Amino acid sequence: MVPILTLIFVIALSMFVTKAATIALVHTGMSRERARFQARSAFSGAGFTTTESEVVVKHPVRRKIIMLLILLGNAGVVTAISSLILGFVGPAEGFAHQRNIYLLTFGIAFLYFAAKSNRLDRLLEKVINKMLKEFTDIRPKSFSKLMTVMEDFEVTEISTQNNDWLKGSTLADLKLPDEGLLVLGIIRDDNTYIGVPRGRYEIEDTDRLVVYGKAESIADLSGRHDKLAGKAEHSESVKEHQEELQEQDEDVAKESADKEG
Repeated sequence: MVPILTLIFVIALSMFVTKAATIALVHTGMSRERARFQARSAFSGAGFTTTESEVVVKHPVRRKIIMLLILLGNAGVVTAISSLILGFVGPAEGFAHQRNIYLLTFGIAFLYFAAKSNRLDRLLEKVINKMLKEFTDIRPKSFSKLMTVMEDFEVTEISTQNNDWLKGSTLADLKLPDEGLLVLGIIRDDNTYIGVPRGRYEIEDTDRLVVYGKAESIADLSGRHDKLAGKAEHSESVKEHQEELQEQDEDVAKESADKEG
């Protein structure tokens, strides 16, 4: 009986770990669906596609989360298999094996329905957010997704309150389009909305920007708390965006050549 209870405990702990990792990855700017896939893949050792792995490897915080998941996943799988074997191998005492089967079935069914519970999910998220804030350097993102357009592109509202790189600069100075981001609007502190703002508008302390672009680029922009470091991060993002544009141009040229051929 003890090995079966151990197995159920390991499965429950694994679910909690992947849930915590999913929330942590979301705080780095990943979409919830992609974060969940990455967390489960790393924990189970299933691996990633080339594109997915690049999204993680290039980000230092995500890389640490995934590395920890891989380590915990290896230990968890070994423990689970060992507990399962111990639960059904060896001399049977009366109805011990049947009891273990019932216990295992009930335990897994309970965990399955618990995982589907929205109330429990919200409670876990509050607990995990509190733990992340207290014991790690990961902080809740300072933006709110308004709409997913397609794949990784979305419209997001960014608060400038803790973003020294944005505050005090005009849109023209920031040159956000160079890193693939478009400011669709500015929400002032009195809820005045400036739609499709021009470059002359200066970002104020309490502004909220409505931005369109890649989720990861928006997350990077929202985290630029330091002016000097923000300039370096902007330059790096511009470089990455230019490389993406070059790849797109090469793909278009190749498609055109194939059609002509």
